[in-house]
Amino acid sequence: MRSLLAASALALGVSVPGLAAAQDLSVSAGFTLTSRYVSSGIEQTKGAAFQPWVEAEIAGFYFGAWASNTTKSVIGHSAEIDLYLGYRNQIGIFAYDVGYARYFYRNPSWDCCGEITLDLSVTPVEQFTVGLDIAHDPSADVTNSAVYASFAPMDKITLDATYGEINKGGHSYWSVGAGYAVTDSLGLSLAYHDTDISKGLAVLSLDYSFSIR
Repeated sequence: MRSLLAASALALGVSVPGLAAAQDLSVSAGFTLTSRYVSSGIEQTKGAAFQPWVEAEIAGFYFGAWASNTTKSVIGHSAEIDLYLGYRNQIGIFAYDVGYARYFYRNPSWDCCGEITLDLSVTPVEQFTVGLDIAHDPSADVTNSAVYASFAPMDKITLDATYGEINKGGHSYWSVGAGYAVTDSLGLSLAYHDTDISKGLAVLSLDYSFSIR
């Protein structure tokens, strides 16, 4: 779903730079190498995960793809691919992001489910951001809501915390972490994740991103 649209935009940005510049299209990509894939506090792997992604944006509208290996013995699937699109904007100290994400899993089937997403945040001072993240699956009528805060005491260091709940028999989850920007493109982070239904665990991650266009 939406793969042809994304592929066309990426080809535009990479193969036809003049046209991409005229349309103000930006394309970025990267990957995360993490000691454990955790989603809403729940393990999706029993070991390390490699998570590549690519995203294109024009005038606030964006679309992209994200992927990760998963552990079949843990969630019943060996890989995950997410396709998403949306619109983001910032007005003064306020920012919003509304979109839709579709999730696909490898073995035994591909198409799984989708969520309507909404992120609202405010940055009263440059170093501090607080926000609300909501993801709703209309088919299952399940909502995942989380509040988060991020604080940058120094240029290269970021501290963050999240608390979330999944309704309809779901669970509560929370995390605290710290990140260090090695360069503008490379970052390291360490986070502790916990829930009310599982044991907590620490996750170490390396993130790398770059601009294609």
